[in-house]
Amino acid sequence: MTTEDQEYFARLVGRAIAQERALLPLIGSSQKGDAEALHGVLQMNFEMGRTQIPGRLAEAGLPADLQRMAEDGFYTTTKAILDGVKNGKYIVPTR
Repeated sequence: MTTEDQEYFARLVGRAIAQERALLPLIGSSQKGDAEALHGVLQMNFEMGRTQIPGRLAEAGLPADLQRMAEDGFYTTTKAILDGVKNGKYIVPTR
């Protein structure tokens, strides 16, 4: 695998962590349609997810020096999701 491939894969690892953390409120939250509460829950979930980056890189067989690439993918995705919540584009459906 080339360095460019590894960097791309590291970004995907970061994006996947952010996406997983964003799905948790859809599965386990009792707050329905409350954007402010959702924003807070997502911020907590993302902070917990950020700590998973080194371990996920190791699981993927990628070197630790690609953590910055994974963090870039993670932060880009979390920012898009949080912006979506703030702008009413990402909504937890009522059950």
